[in-house]
Amino acid sequence: MGLKKNPNLMYKKIYIKSDIQTSPNDFKNVKNYNFSNKIKFLYIVGPHFEYPHKNFDDFALTMLRLKDLEIDFEINITLTKNELENSRYWNSSLNSHTNFYGYISDSEVLDSLFCDNTILISTSIIETLGLHVIEAIKNGIISIVPSEEYSKDVYGNNMFFYDLHDVGSLIKTILSLINTHNFISDKIKLQQAYLAQNESNKFKNMQTIFDEVNNV
Repeated sequence: MGLKKNPNLMYKKIYIKSDIQTSPNDFKNVKNYNFSNKIKFLYIVGPHFEYPHKNFDDFALTMLRLKDLEIDFEINITLTKNELENSRYWNSSLNSHTNFYGYISDSEVLDSLFCDNTILISTSIIETLGLHVIEAIKNGIISIVPSEEYSKDVYGNNMFFYDLHDVGSLIKTILSLINTHNFISDKIKLQQAYLAQNESNKFKNMQTIFDEVNNV
């Protein structure tokens, strides 16, 4: 006996929620970069920053190495000074370079961190959506992410990559940006275009799935 069209779905309204907003107004212009001025490293993470999959060690060790190289930088991080000083990963010599924001509930404060000369660094071993990186791309700032398959699937192939658990690789990526930054704007625009297209593709796939369910 063949399957009949499901009557329970005939008059239902099905809403598909987007993972992220990708209308043209949701994307900001690329920020200005002049690395003869102070670099602002942005690290967005919650109190679970010591979990192995967050791989915070890559970030902390890289900042120490940049300090030894006498790079002019500051760290903007969404953790408190107390949280970091109680961590086995943190070196207190970085305190003078760091603005400790803790959890940010004010969207205007968070938006202000996506500013000129800012580089967001993500060291996660795995991310399902990676909202911190997506928000950075949408706000037109540089993001450096691990050269892993999840990064390429979620953020696209036009990212600034480094090799996981390799501080030298992360430093090399940062120094490359500092020394040859004339292509940054074009690359971030490609990242923004990928996010918009990827979200559109996901929406179309969901529509196809619901059409198939409705026609069972």
